[in-house]
Amino acid sequence: MSKHLLLLLPGLLLALGSAAQTPAQTIKPRLTNVTVYLNGSALEHQGQVTLAAGLNRLVVGNLSPRIDAQTLEVRLGEAAELLSVSDDDDEAPVPKLLNQTAADSLTRAEAELSIIEGELQGLQQEKAFLLANQTLPSGTQANWSAEVQKGSSLMRTRLPAIQRETERLKARQEVLNAQSKELRPRATETNLGSWQVLLVRAPRAVTVPLAMRYFVRTRILWLPRLDIRANATGREVEFVTHGLLRNGTGLLWQQVRLVLMRHAQGDDISRPELAPWELDFDGGDHIGEGRIDEFVVKGTAKGRPIEVSQGTRYEVPELVTLATGARRELTLPAVKLVGRPEYLAVPRVSEHVFLQSKVSGWEGLQLPDDAKIFHQGMYVGNTELNDRAFNDSLEVALGHDEQLVVGRAKLEDFSGNVPLSDKRRVRLTYELNVRNRHPETVRLRLLDQVPVSEEKEISVKVLETSGAQLDARSGKLTWLLTLPSGANQRLRFSFQVDYPKDKKVEIINHQVRISSPKFR
Repeated sequence: MSKHLLLLLPGLLLALGSAAQTPAQTIKPRLTNVTVYLNGSALEHQGQVTLAAGLNRLVVGNLSPRIDAQTLEVRLGEAAELLSVSDDDDEAPVPKLLNQTAADSLTRAEAELSIIEGELQGLQQEKAFLLANQTLPSGTQANWSAEVQKGSSLMRTRLPAIQRETERLKARQEVLNAQSKELRPRATETNLGSWQVLLVRAPRAVTVPLAMRYFVRTRILWLPRLDIRANATGREVEFVTHGLLRNGTGLLWQQVRLVLMRHAQGDDISRPELAPWELDFDGGDHIGEGRIDEFVVKGTAKGRPIEVSQGTRYEVPELVTLATGARRELTLPAVKLVGRPEYLAVPRVSEHVFLQSKVSGWEGLQLPDDAKIFHQGMYVGNTELNDRAFNDSLEVALGHDEQLVVGRAKLEDFSGNVPLSDKRRVRLTYELNVRNRHPETVRLRLLDQVPVSEEKEISVKVLETSGAQLDARSGKLTWLLTLPSGANQRLRFSFQVDYPKDKKVEIINHQVRISSPKFR
């Protein structure tokens, strides 16, 4: 222990001893700010406190009963010095209930619940007793007819009565449980709420500001949901965030400034360390490859995020009043972004053409896992979102479009042996047809694919692509088409596959006949 600490410790102990003789001053700073995270709330109380010269013992009430004391931060004006913070029961006055009516109602509900629980147990035991005594005792065979008649009558009347009474009591039990859950926050609220005792030293009599901040860990208080609304063309896209807000802090919110955060308050913020990647024959404790993502973030990053009012933090413009345990539906201001409509067709998989809007400037938004999509004011479905996997543009699906028609036909289906070789060859040619029935020009992304080889003995050769972009690794073919109104376009691609004669490779679907493509 250092010399300085040894010198300070007696002074602090003396101050604490003197504080025990100092009269307590009870104050209740007003709750002014609530910041709601996905896993709890940060609360801030503000007020003024008048201090006498010397030591002052402040009993600060009106704090949340669910306070995490480890997160408590106390700030006083420069003219005062904070010596200690305590929640010792001996330091505070006895709190008084603020809502005696709610407390009495809760007491009556809990008493009735106790009675109902006892009655249910009694009915259960009576039913078990009747079912266990369905056989006649020995020695009653002479009067068996009368005994059986009495027993059957008792079973016939009493068992249904037990069932009806059990159902009635359980229904009442559910009602009382719901009432108790609603009453408990109001019935347990006191004039002090939770409290903390502050030992403060002031060089002179002075009035200083007091601020107390702390975190309350509760279940989800703010559950955001997202609606994406696009106009008919898909060029105007609105992101509307709304959700259910619940006051689970145990304190009344009376005209508080409310901030909504779109993430959880993390516990572990330590810097990760990269350990050596060691290889050995025994396995060992190394982490191997570590974390592997299911996606790769792509894009040119040429776009510049626009300023949006939401982001990770949104401050509700008006002051909020919300009772303890109460709920409120809250809608944030809509964020309007510009979309570039694009149609997508994958005729190998679906006969439908999908309209999507490629939205730029979305980077300032914190997106949930999914969203409801509305197009032209009508709900069209849900879509999954992953803001870590998007490119520069966020692609928002808006549903099917029947004004664009696609067709896929097989023009060539050749299968035979390769002369002077131990190989067999398959050659396929397909034709894609697209027709635009819109009154205006549209932009269409058309996708198909050629196979890719997973074996050295199987070779794939692309013969024709009609100008498509070919991703050699996946075999995906992409055409970007601009189709005037009433126009149709045909695109052809072909490939051949060579493989050993003694091996079987499933390429051709023999149930699909070669047919003439549409719109010839």
